[in-house]
Amino acid sequence: MHHNDTKHHKASHFPDYVAVLRTTLLLPVWTLLLLGYYHGCISADVPETHQPFQLWITLCLYSLLMGAVYIVNQIADRETDAHNNKLYLVVQGYVKLQRLKWQVGVMAVLSILLSLLVFRKKPAYLILILLSIALGFAYSVRPVRLKGLPILDLCANALGYGSIAFLVGWTTITPISVEAIGRSLPYLFSVAAAFVNTTLPDVKADRIGGDHTTGVWLGKKRACLLSLILLVAAIVFAVLFRDWIAGATGLVCLPIFIYMNLYPKQNVIIWATRIGILMLSLCAGVLYPLYLLWFGIIILATRWYYVSRFGIRYL
Repeated sequence: MHHNDTKHHKASHFPDYVAVLRTTLLLPVWTLLLLGYYHGCISADVPETHQPFQLWITLCLYSLLMGAVYIVNQIADRETDAHNNKLYLVVQGYVKLQRLKWQVGVMAVLSILLSLLVFRKKPAYLILILLSIALGFAYSVRPVRLKGLPILDLCANALGYGSIAFLVGWTTITPISVEAIGRSLPYLFSVAAAFVNTTLPDVKADRIGGDHTTGVWLGKKRACLLSLILLVAAIVFAVLFRDWIAGATGLVCLPIFIYMNLYPKQNVIIWATRIGILMLSLCAGVLYPLYLLWFGIIILATRWYYVSRFGIRYL
């Protein structure tokens, strides 16, 4: 990504502090949350279209929580991101570090307060929220920094997105159960498969930054193979639980993942990752049409922001 380093660009603008939340990365979080809620409705024998006040609160507080986690991730990854030569607002100094720290604190505290206010009678919900914060921070912050440890980085992502986000959605409507954990498995493996791919474009910079990610550890060919195995596992669990959403997504992704193993080029790897997220999001959008509209708004707003702010195409 190329941009002009002018004084005008370096001045902080309010939209910069919204963009630093990585709203496009919040999309898979919302998707998994809605799918967890949908499966919870089926289990509780509640109409899937039922959208109570609590669902909107969950989407709001979980966005605050994950937004805070994404900012922490960018602060912790400043050096690695600089090596990747990407346009990151934190790396390039478009947002002030001190303000970001305040933003993280306010967002994290707000998410916990909302949880306590609205879901105080659901201890499992509160535990999941605290787990999300702990896992999110442990992923990026030293000395733990799960991001720099092979397989643990994979487990943290698969658990965070595939299980915890799903279960937060489920618990919004009905108590957590063994069935809930089982139903999260196709999504846990789907997320795991996609995550392995995301570590590959950054291998060189991660090596320089001292992060021994799953991609660095395995290398491109073996990482692509692991990704395919995880996708097959997701399809198997989808069939076992008769989950048409996870099953259809897995089957659409399968030919692309096979092709990726035959021709492990960067653009193929990127598309293999994106197609799964897009498919799951479209399924969530079919179930909740308002989400499809929101999905489109976020994509268009993000593109507009980067074009108007930096004169570059993003996404």
